[in-house]
Amino acid sequence: MRKYIKSCFYALLLALPLVNAGAQTIPFFPLDGAPQVPAVPTPQVSTSPFVPLEIPDFAFSGQADIEALLESAIRGSRTSVEVALYGFTLPRVAQALVDAKERGLAVRVLVNESHVHTARISEELQLLIDKGLDVRTLRGVGSYGIMHNKLGIYDGKMVSAGSFNWAVTANLANSENIVFSRDKGVVGGYRKYFAWMWGYARPVSQGPGQPIASYDPPPEDPARTIFYNGALLPAYSFSPAGRTETDILNAINFTRESADIAVFSFYSLDIGNAVVNAHKRGVKVRVLVDRVQASQSEVGALLLKNGVPFRWSQGYAGKGVMHNKFAVLDSKLLMTGSFNWSVNAQQNNFENMFNTADKAYTAGYAAQFERLFSAAETPTAADLEKARLQYRGAVSER
Repeated sequence: MRKYIKSCFYALLLALPLVNAGAQTIPFFPLDGAPQVPAVPTPQVSTSPFVPLEIPDFAFSGQADIEALLESAIRGSRTSVEVALYGFTLPRVAQALVDAKERGLAVRVLVNESHVHTARISEELQLLIDKGLDVRTLRGVGSYGIMHNKLGIYDGKMVSAGSFNWAVTANLANSENIVFSRDKGVVGGYRKYFAWMWGYARPVSQGPGQPIASYDPPPEDPARTIFYNGALLPAYSFSPAGRTETDILNAINFTRESADIAVFSFYSLDIGNAVVNAHKRGVKVRVLVDRVQASQSEVGALLLKNGVPFRWSQGYAGKGVMHNKFAVLDSKLLMTGSFNWSVNAQQNNFENMFNTADKAYTAGYAAQFERLFSAAETPTAADLEKARLQYRGAVSER
């Protein structure tokens, strides 16, 4: 039992972006004939001269050096870089942002408030502040809300989003994804969202703010051009508030054949019940969650009770966490972003969701889900209850 509790603590620590990780050998996982992800270098900590990479549509940790992709996006920018980050511990990206400022680019950095105003501020964040970059902080709604985005906007022409925290552990341990889009409508929506957040943010010199009861509604996609089995869905959505949870519910309710769901924190009972209903009407549903997070949620037990195929896993190298937040529905709709399927993500956090029906994205994410799900474990109801009790015991002993 003590061994399991320690493993839970290690997994939680690896999920924190403020923790450093050393260099390690990263395995490559073949996809067994499934559509291949973009060919990019295996991640590693390197001090060699910068070599720009071609930016793909998407990438996955364990199969790509995502820090190098972000560095390439920043160093390839010519006029501006805007980033909104939950936490930040990527040294090469930090230096790229400093260099961008010194090259004369307009660089704006928005960070979760509690990651800045702390004695444990990361060296990378401190570097940005010390070098005079325009850094502001933002807190979510109430006592528990956070600025949980992991997004970048480059020259106002390309956006990056997904689950990938800009942290060493995300690159070297966690199971993560990042998506890039050059679609003018999508980029325009994210630019409006960033400007909206920036208007609420505080300069670092002003210190932490007071709890906020609510914010005005975030920008929405006015076009809603994704036609999915009769439902009109947006290409992007944002929180706090917003319509992200409603969009997820609509997408699941209109799904006819298959729903492959990989979500780090699955706490929303409304979405959980929609998944159960989809399973009961004959949709082939598969759900993958993080092992530690599953021990804290009622949704896993709900899914198992109703016969929904349900598995849990950790990071891609046997360490870290399964940190993805994506779904592939009917093999033709991808929903991914920073948005965990929880009430907190919907009501209190600053989050984003990227949606697309483009096969260039859906095929790759479908293949990635197959790899993750096939390698995951199938818990029983007893396993879930045991994990829940062990987690509570570990917390009470802190």
